[in-house]
Amino acid sequence: MKRVLIIIGFLFLSSFSTCGRRGNPLPPRDFHPLPPDKVNFQQVVSAPLIYWNPPAKFVDGEVIPSKERRNKLTYIIDINFGKKVFQTSKTFFKYKPLPEGIKVCFRVAAVYKTFKGDFSEPICRIIKAPIKQPPAVKEIKAGDGFVKIEFGKLNYKTIEIFKSDSEKFNPIKPYRTISNNIFLDKNVTNGKTYFYKARYANNELKGPFTKTFSVKPADNIPPAPPENPILITDHVCYLVWEPSISTDVKYYKIFYNGKCIGQTTGLTFTIKNCLKGTYRIGAVDKAGNITLSKPAVRR
Repeated sequence: MKRVLIIIGFLFLSSFSTCGRRGNPLPPRDFHPLPPDKVNFQQVVSAPLIYWNPPAKFVDGEVIPSKERRNKLTYIIDINFGKKVFQTSKTFFKYKPLPEGIKVCFRVAAVYKTFKGDFSEPICRIIKAPIKQPPAVKEIKAGDGFVKIEFGKLNYKTIEIFKSDSEKFNPIKPYRTISNNIFLDKNVTNGKTYFYKARYANNELKGPFTKTFSVKPADNIPPAPPENPILITDHVCYLVWEPSISTDVKYYKIFYNGKCIGQTTGLTFTIKNCLKGTYRIGAVDKAGNITLSKPAVRR
């Protein structure tokens, strides 16, 4: 009986010792990153520029965490199959200007810590006649909720517009591409400064940038005046009026002989000393623009 109990106990412990070990053991991790996604090409005036997306996975199929894709990956740039090699932590690379007719090839390999991945497929181009001039800017206008840029006659089929709320721009992707000479941006906030620059684009060919322009949209259009102001002098002296039809009016100022004596968000105002003189109501909008009413009529 004792021997039977020992055998049962051994089998019981064995069942715990083998729990979680079913199947073949996992292979060791391989932290070599895959090659970057498709490498793209631009010719900026005469200088080649390439850009790419970071690889999403290691060669073993495991996903590279997005934070590590941003912070832990660097890239080796191979030019003309080993003639020149550069390294960068950015996802783009701009080479020196090259003469027209020269062929140049690029490959990109990702590096994760000390693990260097394979090179991407090569991208090769022959340097073409460059776009040498930026588009001519005729006028820049900023108003209530808009920025408008007017260009001169187009010498190439499209203009790329770059926009930033600092003086740092995305070097690759434009904010908008236009095929006429008018750019209108309504995605702005009054009182905030924006920076713009532009260049000609013809497929992969890109021209030089204009200088950077800073603009600040602002509401400088005054509101409609209050209507029918009346000064009532029966027992108590007070002003009444009809509201301004403008939708952005914030409050009303009360003026006596040109001097402000108070303000209100309502449509009435009590006057302590009902003096003879001229009373007007000023509608004030959110930007601080003001429009005065006609003189109040006494009753």
